[in-house]
Amino acid sequence: MNQQQYRQFLDDPRTLLNGPGNVRQIKLTGLAATDNAVSRAVMQNGVMSLRYRFSAARVTPVWLRYDATPYPATSALWVSGGPPPLPPAVIQRDRAYYLQWGVDQAYAIELGADAQLFFTAELTGCGILVFSAPQKLIVVHHNVQVPNVPQTFFQRLFESNQAHAQRSAANAVDVRAQTLYNLAQDIVATTPGITRGTLMSVAQYANPSRVFGIKRGGQWRLFVNRPVGGNYQTELLYG
Repeated sequence: MNQQQYRQFLDDPRTLLNGPGNVRQIKLTGLAATDNAVSRAVMQNGVMSLRYRFSAARVTPVWLRYDATPYPATSALWVSGGPPPLPPAVIQRDRAYYLQWGVDQAYAIELGADAQLFFTAELTGCGILVFSAPQKLIVVHHNVQVPNVPQTFFQRLFESNQAHAQRSAANAVDVRAQTLYNLAQDIVATTPGITRGTLMSVAQYANPSRVFGIKRGGQWRLFVNRPVGGNYQTELLYG
């Protein structure tokens, strides 16, 4: 990734990632083990119990490279937790906030002024919450594991496996959306000064997606990089 590409990414990532060519998808490697949660977990009493913890918003070094190849599956903007095996001339080093995730847990991070980049783990059914409060932006990544709905005796007799799977999938979407809403209510009630916010469940994006942020002029803008029509599209989520 050269300096011109990196400046374009910071100024307007949609132009760079949605423009001509195959480089559309953002991929992360080597950040999954990042652990920046330091405060105790608080149980969220919603549709399902959910562990909720704030992170210390530590920053971590990242390396970015921009690969354009004839193959969409390998063309991407790569964000690595360690130096990629490429010549230094095509690598841009920076620091970023990284929002971790956990099974049946919600992690929140307060984005500040210590870095100009932010990335979440991959979204494959999770939800994202964003809140504006004085001098900070709060981002939450929540994961809810929903078991299949049980079957009555007559359902076991007459319901096909496909019908049961469809009913379970629809229930999972409803439970995750309701838990996301309950979690948002809890955060608003316990965090003074929130002025606006947004939430995004799996119903608003396709798997797998990623949310990332860029701070310019002291303001954070959040984007979602999601699959559309066999490729990836980057859209403004919050800002």
